[in-house]
Amino acid sequence: MKQNIKTIALFLFTTSFLISCSSDDTAAIDENTFGEAQLYFDNGVNGDKLILGASYTNSNNERLTINRLNYIISNIIFIKSDGTEYVYPKNKSYFIVSEESGINTINLTDIPAGDYKQIKFGLGVDNQRYLEGETAQQEFWDYATSLDMVWTWSTGYRFINFEGTFTSDSNPESINFQVHQGSNSATDNYREIMLNLPTTARVRMGDKPSIHIIADANVILDGINKIKLSDNINQAGTSAAIMGGENLVKIAANTQAMFKVDHVHNGSGTEH
Repeated sequence: MKQNIKTIALFLFTTSFLISCSSDDTAAIDENTFGEAQLYFDNGVNGDKLILGASYTNSNNERLTINRLNYIISNIIFIKSDGTEYVYPKNKSYFIVSEESGINTINLTDIPAGDYKQIKFGLGVDNQRYLEGETAQQEFWDYATSLDMVWTWSTGYRFINFEGTFTSDSNPESINFQVHQGSNSATDNYREIMLNLPTTARVRMGDKPSIHIIADANVILDGINKIKLSDNINQAGTSAAIMGGENLVKIAANTQAMFKVDHVHNGSGTEH
C-alpha cells in the first residue's frame, strides 16, 4: 500500500512538473513587448579553448602560437521557425569580438518578444555601410581603430585580425604571421553566417536569452581550403602575411564555417 502511495505521489509530481514546464515553454507571447538577448563568442582552436600565447598544430603540420584574434560581427538578424525575421537596426549592428581585449559578448536590446530558431550575422563590414562614408560611421571607425581593426579609410576595415608566430618542417625557427581578412578593390570578402539554434531563444520582457557561439580559429587556415603559412613567407624570410589575393578569398570561404551555436540559456540572469 505504501509503495502504491509513493508511486501515485511520484506520478502526480512528475505530471505537475511537466505541465509546469510545458506551460512555461508555450506561454503566450505579448507581441507588443520587447526583450534583450546576448551573443557570447567562445573562441577555440579545433576543439580546444583558445589561449593567447599557447601553440596549436594544424593539419598542415604548422605549429601556430596565436597572439591575436579579433573580428567584426555585423548585421544581426533573428529568425523565427516560420521564417519571420527581425533585423536589428543597421546603424547599431556593428560589433567587435576581441580575445586580447576580453570582449566576447554582444548585448542587444529592444528585440520583439518571440521564439527564435536561427540567427544570421555578417563577418566584417558590408560594402553598403562602408560606402556611406567615414562621417556616417565615425564612432565605430574610431572604436575599430582602437582595436587595430582598420587599415586606412581608403582601404577600409580588417574583418578578421589573426596574428602570431609559427614554425613548420621547412621553417623550424619561429616566424611572425598576419592574416587580415577584409575587402579590397579586387574582391568583396564580407561574408554572411547563418546558424541554427539547438534550443529556441525565448525573448521576453524581463528575460535575456544568451546564445553561446563557438568560433574555431583553426578554420581560418585549416578549413575546407588548406592554406600554408610557409607558402606565404616574404622574400626576406622574416614573416608570412595574407592580406589579399586568391588565398584571402579562400580564407573568406573558410570562415563561413568558423562559427556554430553550442547552446542557448533562456530566462533572466543568464548572462555568461
